[in-house]
Amino acid sequence: MTEEKILKLISLAKEKNKLLDEIIHITERQEEEIKEERFEDLNRTLREKDNIISKIDELDRDFIEIFYSIKKEHSIGDINELSLEEYPSLKELKEEVKQIMSNLMALSIIDGRNTEAVKNKLNQAKKELKKIRLGRKAYKGYNYVEPNSILIDEKK
Repeated sequence: MTEEKILKLISLAKEKNKLLDEIIHITERQEEEIKEERFEDLNRTLREKDNIISKIDELDRDFIEIFYSIKKEHSIGDINELSLEEYPSLKELKEEVKQIMSNLMALSIIDGRNTEAVKNKLNQAKKELKKIRLGRKAYKGYNYVEPNSILIDEKK
């Protein structure tokens, strides 16, 4: 029974790794979209990424449920307490989890670069807006136009 659950965990971990690979490719594409200021494409990419993240969340819920049932079934605190001789597929599970961690680290690095690039673009936009506001203010100061009003002074 436990061996079947471990195989199911391996299957879930492999599926998560595939989805993480997709997210890494999408995130790399995001990097190009940010550099080239293709914000419509960036919005589409973000929606695509959100859909994949939702799928990963489902896989994680299933994984955790099975994982805790194994721990409860064997009254252990850590899955490493299970015997590799008794459950040889644990080694494959550990390798898949290690690959997941590696993918998450790579994703974190790329996301960090993207976040920094977006912040830089935002700061540039703020500077441009500030220049425009200052230009308008100066223009109004030098090109003051009297409002069209009439003052009538009556003699008593």
